[in-house]
Amino acid sequence: MWLKEFHTSFVLQKFAAKGGPEFFFIVNIQVPGSTTYSLALYYMMNTPIEDAPLLESFIKGDDAYRNSRFKLIPYISKGSWIVKQSVGKKACLVGQALEINYFHGKNYLELGIDIGSSTVARGVVSLVLGYLNNLVIEMAFLIQGNTPEELPEYLLGTCRFNHLDASKSIMVKP
Repeated sequence: MWLKEFHTSFVLQKFAAKGGPEFFFIVNIQVPGSTTYSLALYYMMNTPIEDAPLLESFIKGDDAYRNSRFKLIPYISKGSWIVKQSVGKKACLVGQALEINYFHGKNYLELGIDIGSSTVARGVVSLVLGYLNNLVIEMAFLIQGNTPEELPEYLLGTCRFNHLDASKSIMVKP
């Protein structure tokens, strides 16, 4: 499967070789189509994962546990009404809607999110790609807390994309 062919990085291997406390959380969103796009977001943590019990449970948990906890909150802060309506701004447990492949190493956990695993997601992303140059997209990634002891939820990272131009993306050969 193409998702498994494109993951991790030499940067991660370099940090792992040093033996430092850094841990990387990678969100790799893969969009299949006539042109396949991959958006990899890297978040680095300097504190030991043991200091965040919810994060530690997520990293050490099995795929079913991770699928029930990984949450995305999307927001289109600038763009057409049709895109804003299609994307929405409600939190989504990604693993309940899309296939996620998890890759775990000494100093990282990568989530390979397959947008092609859902007809609905493919349609929404296709619409977004058509308007990409005119959008400001914001996303937050969290680990959901299900009990009072697990709150507050753990914020993994956020990102903002301003008026992306997919025609300027680069081709990477595996």
